[in-house]
Amino acid sequence: MSDLLWLLLLVPLVTAALVQRRVRAVFTRYRAVANRAGITGAQLARALLDAHGLARVRLDQTPGFLTDHYDGAAQRLRLSEAVARERSVAALGIAAHEVSHAYQDADGSRVYRARRAIGEPLAKLTPWSGFFFIGGFWLGIPILMVLSVAFAIAMVAFALATLPVELSASHRALALLRGGGFTNTEETGEVQRVLRAAALTYVVGLLQQLGLLFALVLVAVATRGLAT
Repeated sequence: MSDLLWLLLLVPLVTAALVQRRVRAVFTRYRAVANRAGITGAQLARALLDAHGLARVRLDQTPGFLTDHYDGAAQRLRLSEAVARERSVAALGIAAHEVSHAYQDADGSRVYRARRAIGEPLAKLTPWSGFFFIGGFWLGIPILMVLSVAFAIAMVAFALATLPVELSASHRALALLRGGGFTNTEETGEVQRVLRAAALTYVVGLLQQLGLLFALVLVAVATRGLAT
């Protein structure tokens, strides 16, 4: 069983590392390509938000590499420095993708609401997840073992809900850029490559959560078998 456990945990981990490397390589490549419109990611985001009646959504700059995200609760769209300040094809793609999440929120997208409905309770439980795991699988407390597995199931559900949200945002981002005349045909194809690479991270994220869940279930079943 130990070999299977290592496979469940390590294969997704190694795959995630390779995908992250791929995302960085693609982003770096198109970060070096200036966009034809000559605008920064922040300028594009502001224009798209205002065009959709989302003047209330503030733009913030956040530190880190590809830390861009939309915070619906705070009504903030946070862009990393490379996206907010640079006039690259990559910056346009990432900015338009995050704006698309703001559109999903404003339009009442069902998939966006589903992810938020799962994600908000999970965020509150996350600080306790380590306690569940240690108490359940190290100290052998049955109820905490059950809670640890339940938390892992919820994480899988969140990862599943995330996929359609992200894919829909990428599709809309391309439509916004193309329809608004911000990118030509060649640039749209380049943006698509950036967004496809980024989308792989969510697929791998799902695999990681599934691997962890199956590993926990195997350990729980084995522990119960030893107890009986």
